[in-house]
Amino acid sequence: MIPFTKRFSDEDLESVKQWIRDNLDTMPKSLQLSPSTFIADLPTTASYYIDIIDLHKDNPTYAGQIYHAFQIRERVEQLRAEGKTEGE
Repeated sequence: MIPFTKRFSDEDLESVKQWIRDNLDTMPKSLQLSPSTFIADLPTTASYYIDIIDLHKDNPTYAGQIYHAFQIRERVEQLRAEGKTEGE
């Protein structure tokens, strides 16, 4: 997992944005991201993160929201590796 920081590299940001674009049609409908974070409409939410990254990647105030994009990628990949799906 990429560590949290207030500024992510352009390469990491492009990578996570591309992953979201490539996986929008196949990601679960919903996702329990953490014990305290449930995303009811994952594809829509993930697509919004692309906009957040594009608009606010240089603003450390949005580092937490941007970090969610990386967490989503990791969690979805983890579920796929385990052969599990959520929200179907």
